[in-house]
Amino acid sequence: MMIQTGGPLNLFEFNNLGKIPGLVHFVTTRAGGVSVSAYESLNLGLHTADNPDDVHSNRTLLAAHAGIAPEKFLYANQVHSGDVTVIDDVAVQNGVLTGNLQTDAMVTDIAGVCLMVMVADCVPVMLFDPVRNVSAVIHAGWRGTVQNISSKTVLVMAEHFGSRPSDILAGIGPSIGPCCYEVGEDVEKLVLENFGTISDYIVTKKNPEKSFFDLWYANHKQLTNQGVRAANIESAKLCTRCNSGQFFSSRASGGITGRFAAGICILEDIRL
Repeated sequence: MMIQTGGPLNLFEFNNLGKIPGLVHFVTTRAGGVSVSAYESLNLGLHTADNPDDVHSNRTLLAAHAGIAPEKFLYANQVHSGDVTVIDDVAVQNGVLTGNLQTDAMVTDIAGVCLMVMVADCVPVMLFDPVRNVSAVIHAGWRGTVQNISSKTVLVMAEHFGSRPSDILAGIGPSIGPCCYEVGEDVEKLVLENFGTISDYIVTKKNPEKSFFDLWYANHKQLTNQGVRAANIESAKLCTRCNSGQFFSSRASGGITGRFAAGICILEDIRL
């Protein structure tokens, strides 16, 4: 379960990641910002139709609350891919912090860089390896999920940084839940093609003609398939559509809404 940390932004954090000294992580809500109307109030998405000045103000407020310099936040341009990008010294020297990186997952071992994903129903996933001192964030919508983006991120951590999956801690943040994420036959077909089954991934309720995609299960399953221990995974299991007063939800708002975020930042070398 996540806990809230209080203060004007009242950020959420995971118990497992919150116990690591020298690591900052958080999940934002709608609270504590300056945006108005459909974007009220802590909208962090510049790609929305919100006033850009308000979004920049919100990002500055978040940076101050987190105690991280605003220029150290890495907001990627998320494109619903299965792409995982390593943020290394070369990437930083080449201007990745100020560029327009297009990716849906990022991995780094660099202290001081806050990796961010923005969501409004998609699943934010945070990973951390305390042995190799490696952090990662994942933006897992249905497209990224069927492209196994969570599995791919664990593989990158293992192949590029030498992480052992059994050491990795994971937090699966708030997103649209299996209670509300109704999908059509096209998505159901892709689930079957990519996972070999729809059992547990696609659920039905009283009306058997309606299908619901369980993104929480799918991403949890991808992590455990790669060797992440189930005991190391925390799932918020908070549906953004059901809790649209607390989190931005595209489904609840008809597509006009802001973005909340999940972020993770290694403040110092904390290898065990």
